[in-house]
Amino acid sequence: MGAGRMNLAWGVVLGAMSALGCFSAWAGASSARDAKLDEMLQKEAQDYVDNFVRAHPEEGGFNITVRSWADLEAGIVYADFGPGALTDEDLSNERLEQELGSTLLHYARNSGMPRETQFRALYQGKPYDHYFPYVPAKWGPGLSRLQRRSGGLAVVSASHGLYFNHGSKAWVFQRDLMNGILEDLVTPPYAEALNGYLASRSSMTVRLARRHDPADHAESHQPWDHMSARYNFKALYPEETDIWHSLPGDSSDDRELKEDIRARPKYANFIQADALFSIHTNGSDRDHVRGLEVYYHEDKPQDRPLADSILCYTEELITGQEGYENFPIRGPAKFGRHGENRIGLMPSVIVEVAYHSNPEDALALQDPVFREASMKGVEKGYRLWREGKGCNPLKVDPIATIRVAAGQSQVVDLAFAGFPQYPVVIETKNVACPPGWKCTDGAVTLPDPDSKPAQITLRCENAGSAPIYWDTRMVDDDGVKSPPVRHIVQCVRGSGVLASPAAHVGDAQAATARRLP
Repeated sequence: MGAGRMNLAWGVVLGAMSALGCFSAWAGASSARDAKLDEMLQKEAQDYVDNFVRAHPEEGGFNITVRSWADLEAGIVYADFGPGALTDEDLSNERLEQELGSTLLHYARNSGMPRETQFRALYQGKPYDHYFPYVPAKWGPGLSRLQRRSGGLAVVSASHGLYFNHGSKAWVFQRDLMNGILEDLVTPPYAEALNGYLASRSSMTVRLARRHDPADHAESHQPWDHMSARYNFKALYPEETDIWHSLPGDSSDDRELKEDIRARPKYANFIQADALFSIHTNGSDRDHVRGLEVYYHEDKPQDRPLADSILCYTEELITGQEGYENFPIRGPAKFGRHGENRIGLMPSVIVEVAYHSNPEDALALQDPVFREASMKGVEKGYRLWREGKGCNPLKVDPIATIRVAAGQSQVVDLAFAGFPQYPVVIETKNVACPPGWKCTDGAVTLPDPDSKPAQITLRCENAGSAPIYWDTRMVDDDGVKSPPVRHIVQCVRGSGVLASPAAHVGDAQAATARRLP
């Protein structure tokens, strides 16, 4: 994720702050505590911060001390930084805060805290907003109606990119290479994929924050698709300096990096976008931390339902793909204070697709199957949130046992929940065929949402009486699979059994059981 400069002038701070006072002010004097968990969190937090400083000397800082604990009753893990952690730059420390939070939540949940546990950073016992109160931005002139589709306007931002560092006088990437992954370059194809799905499935006009163009960027002599969004906006709107040069008084070496973070939501405000999607990969110095996460801003709780919807449907889409059935989706949505979400006036979320610091996630990030599934999930989560629909993964309702006479078939209506992508195939597979019988699987295709009701045909042939066990599930065009539903067809001899005519049109696709001669 994007981060500003860490201008941290730390000393030994535990003696300089009233830790108990800070704790009682925010976690509550009667909060539930676990001494062993707190001890572990404290050690992990300090180790993480020490490792971060060693790995990122350019960020500044020394003698960094942090206190961490868990409030079991509130379901919150805290990290409290001492004096000097915040500068006059309201985006500083963002990267360390986020990566530390992900690591501490991993340990807290593995120690028994619930999945809904959240992370909150404090600075000398007070929240970030105590120092930098939230002030909403203003709308820009927007796009004309002719420039928008009926589904609205979205901005999709692909993480970082090259920026000019005024200290080294060099163009540098904002992230390091890990496990063969450079976040600055792996995310643009994700943004392109999301662009396509938002346009085709949500009928949205989409603007990409970064320019996807292999041509030369004249100033840096680097490909345009390596450049950060700031320089794209500078080229598009040279007169709108508030978008791409929003910190004219900043003299820090990485001021253009900080302007890049601000530029993405400022551009979205300028064109009056309806949604801002920031696509990133995550990092940790603990290589076992992995999975997809979604963040909203703590000052904009109204964005949480969107974040939760994206988590729901990215899980449905990703785990529906072969090889990714157990890919971790790290829900629920997390609140944070990322600059992209804070400044954007529209619903704004950050999707951390996977951890480039984890070898398994790094492989997934390079897999087109994973890329397409994750971005389909982001689009679906947005579309269904926009339509006021909740988290409702694909699921077939239970099917009652039916009795079918020899030589007859029975049509069964299927009730299901969810919002599949059509065409949808209903698969009925045999799981227990009696000795001396032959059982043939069935499949029915529903070409569009108007193909209702959803039905399967179950058929018994020849004389014979036996229970036949089947599993039925739905598989949509995106590879999403409902959990299989186990049900029984009781084939019986004789007449008197309610059944559909033997020549029912669905018999060609029927699941059939017959006794061998």
